[in-house]
Amino acid sequence: MQQEDVERELSIDELSQVTGIPSRTIRFYNTQGLLPPPQKRGRVAYYSGEHVRVLTLIKELKEKHNLPLDLIRQLLEIRAQHGEIQMNLALKQRLLRPLATSSQETRFSRELLLEQTGISPALLDELLRLELLFPVQEGEQVLFTGDDLLLVELYRRLMELGLPLALVTLIRFHLRQLVRSEIAAFEQSLLPRWQSRSLPLEEQARQFEEILTLTDTLISILHRKLL
Repeated sequence: MQQEDVERELSIDELSQVTGIPSRTIRFYNTQGLLPPPQKRGRVAYYSGEHVRVLTLIKELKEKHNLPLDLIRQLLEIRAQHGEIQMNLALKQRLLRPLATSSQETRFSRELLLEQTGISPALLDELLRLELLFPVQEGEQVLFTGDDLLLVELYRRLMELGLPLALVTLIRFHLRQLVRSEIAAFEQSLLPRWQSRSLPLEEQARQFEEILTLTDTLISILHRKLL
């Protein structure tokens, strides 16, 4: 995509060529309220760089994140009202929610985890010894969650790329130290503030989720920049 294509006015056919999205799909997005209204001069509609950016966003949200149009519309409304950062935070919350909720509800026995991941019992025992998995005790059974399943896949892929488990263990150690600092900050700063304002539990939960999203994003960006 050339910069001049983003800035100049485009016909719908030119917009289709620039974005790689068929003209009929662009018209459909128009009828669904996903795009800002084009500028009309006579019978011809002209599109701007903003239309290119929105269509690029829609394409990414559909293809990369597999989001439905209704949710994409909500994210675009947040972008229009509050900007890119708030939209990205809302997207991050949406993508993290399955990991924090539904994946926790799924339970795997040791045998099923081994079957699902294909790792050896020895590697599973090593991950448990290093406290790199987080099984739960239910009665006499030790069960694993969907998060454990995802973690195993991440560890295995990192090892396939040549990184040792020792690095993962070091990351876990430093994250544990960070979490302890976060808990102390929460108890000393955040909780008294909520209590002094008599903040409802629902609003506390919302703010806490936003803080988690912000810190997750912060860690991710700083990690890449420092690396």
